[in-house]
Amino acid sequence: MKSFKKSVLALGLAAAVIATIGGANVFAAPTQTATVGGYGVYCKSDIKYRTATAFTEYGYYADTLSVESRYNYCNTTSGKGGSKSNGTGHYKRASLSFSAPTGCKSVSISSTHRVSAGGQNWQAPTFDDKEA
Repeated sequence: MKSFKKSVLALGLAAAVIATIGGANVFAAPTQTATVGGYGVYCKSDIKYRTATAFTEYGYYADTLSVESRYNYCNTTSGKGGSKSNGTGHYKRASLSFSAPTGCKSVSISSTHRVSAGGQNWQAPTFDDKEA
């Protein structure tokens, strides 16, 4: 019975940690590749100390192509955090850039990339974070 209680407690703790992350897709890789409508797709989220970028590239002209990102940062003194969100679209390449406010550093960037071409729809997440 004690091991069952410990398992339930561990599962509850894990769920609380995941809920605390606030929707960040921590299981996504920083890059994704695919073939959509016969052409290649390359997507990436990349983070540096005070900046972050995300982009979606397609090998031809897509019907629709987009990237939406959420960039998180924190104050280097107080530890208080903030975030910025944005989205953009184009036919061959969509990209976003973020910068942390003065006195802040990057924490993470989480993006969703979408391509529609040749009758196919594709979507994938990317995620990158800065080690503490």
